[in-house]
This record gives sequence, C-alpha cells and structure tokens, in this order.
Amino acid sequence: MYNPLAMISTPLLESIIKSPKIFVREYYKRGMSTNTVTKVLPLLLTCYDKENDVEHSRAHFHLKQLGEGRYAYLYDSEIKEDREKLFIAASQPAGYCIFINMLPTKWIPPTFLRNKIHEYMQNNLPWWNYNKTNQLHIHLKDRYGKLFLQLSWKANKAEVVLEEIENFTVCVTT
Repeated sequence: MYNPLAMISTPLLESIIKSPKIFVREYYKRGMSTNTVTKVLPLLLTCYDKENDVEHSRAHFHLKQLGEGRYAYLYDSEIKEDREKLFIAASQPAGYCIFINMLPTKWIPPTFLRNKIHEYMQNNLPWWNYNKTNQLHIHLKDRYGKLFLQLSWKANKAEVVLEEIENFTVCVTT
C-alpha cells in the first residue's frame, strides 16, 4: 500500500502550531508500507485550523467518523497537555511511526500508480476515450484521513479513493 504522506517532526509541528490547531489522530494502515520494522504502530495526525469555524466542525466530524476507534483522539494545540503529547509524537518515539496529512514534496504520481490509474480509467471510465498519450491531471486529496485521487481530463472529472485504484485488477476471461 502506497504512502505519500510525510512523517511529522518537531520543526514541522512548531511551524504548524504558530496558530491554534486541532489534530485528529487515527490508525494509519498506509504507514506500514514505509516501515521496515514490523512492531511499529503507524498513526496519522490530520490538522485543522481551530480558529476557522468550518475547519473546527470538520475536525469534530472526522473524530466522530472514527467512532470508538482504539487510536482515535483529538488534540488541541492550545491545551498544554495536548501540546506536550503532540511534541512527543513529533519526536517519533520508539514503537511508533507518526504521519501528518501533508505531502513532503510536490506530489507526482509514481509510475506504478499512473499505470494503475490508466487501467482503472480504461475499465471504469471508458466514455472518457482517454489513452496514455493524453495529458491527465491527477491531484491527491485528503478527506478525513482517507486519500483520494482527483482525475481530470478535458471536461471530465472523477474522484476515486486511492485504495480502489491500488486494488483494481483487470479481469481477463477466456
């Protein structure tokens, strides 16, 4: 499972919390792909702007979507105890691998993913009449801890869960 998200670090956290933030924590299955150590717990922090009413509501909605998840938690950067826990997380303590919903660099889909996208489009979006020689615009989006690909070509647009494309296989019948 492909993981494009960055690991959180102390300098990154310091930069983020210059203004009040809320972080939603959850288990992050994609984080296992970056670990060579199997006894590491991958977690994801999703950052929301606390002073923006819409973002604040989204953070609480995100937490609610996680239900009673074992690792579900909401941190408020203005609460001292939460802030201390966030800095511990940013130090990447032993036994954990903690990511944030940010990309480490400008995102360009890797070749293996571009090939999967092409197969997916040929089978699930045939009316687009798309082929590999056409310029396809691909954007990675994060929504409540899930990654989506926004595909656009000419007047066509589609948003697909990344996992759906990763798991897509062409069925060949004989």
